[in-house]
Amino acid sequence: MKKSILLFITLINYSNLFSQVENAFVIENSQGSVLADNEILEFSSVEYDDASYNFYVRNLTSDEILLKAEVVSFTGTDGSGMEFCFGECYFGVIEGYSYPLAASVSVQPGQTQTSNGDHFFNQDPGDGSTPVEYTFRFYMVDQNGDEVVSQAELQTDFSINYYYSASLGLNNLDGSKIIYFTLNNKLIINSQLNLSLKIYDFSGKILSENSIMSGYNSIDLMNLSEKHVILTFESEGSQIISKKILIP
Repeated sequence: MKKSILLFITLINYSNLFSQVENAFVIENSQGSVLADNEILEFSSVEYDDASYNFYVRNLTSDEILLKAEVVSFTGTDGSGMEFCFGECYFGVIEGYSYPLAASVSVQPGQTQTSNGDHFFNQDPGDGSTPVEYTFRFYMVDQNGDEVVSQAELQTDFSINYYYSASLGLNNLDGSKIIYFTLNNKLIINSQLNLSLKIYDFSGKILSENSIMSGYNSIDLMNLSEKHVILTFESEGSQIISKKILIP
């Protein structure tokens, strides 16, 4: 049962580019870079270590926090091919379950969890054509294991999406030249190239066409009712890369 309790937490001063939201915690990669809430981690392999992604949860508050991670959903798979470690390791996960199953992960103020090697690792190639997708939601709990629900001034959960498609490895546009994320119903893009961008729904219908200039770009998403869309970037040299995103 979800339970809302009054929080007396003093936030550590933590700057988050383009965002004014105060988070109780964030998720970092192994290099210490902060991931965006609802970020999609994309993979074109099911082999170790290309398909394995280590993560760390950093506590931004002045108190110890307790965390669990819920498997919100998955598609293109039955969950048995996901190796998920958060405090404890599980070889196969179940939709709707929260992990660790009989405990929670403690994180001290300003620190990350002490368990080493926490990661996602999908080993299921699916049917060869349908992508394999997972959504994980990390959330705070109290000493009884009940969820601490986000307040207006403090966000106490954080979602990450794991996306596998063999076709991702066929794209020939260098994705490292394009940084993008969603914020306040806008798609923020920082590109090193001049590009064209088409936004599709999953049926292949074009929802929006845009010109992306080198540098900072902002595209309004207010009129898009779809939650999952596909971004297709094309360079002036006709190189293409497609990315799936979740619109919060």
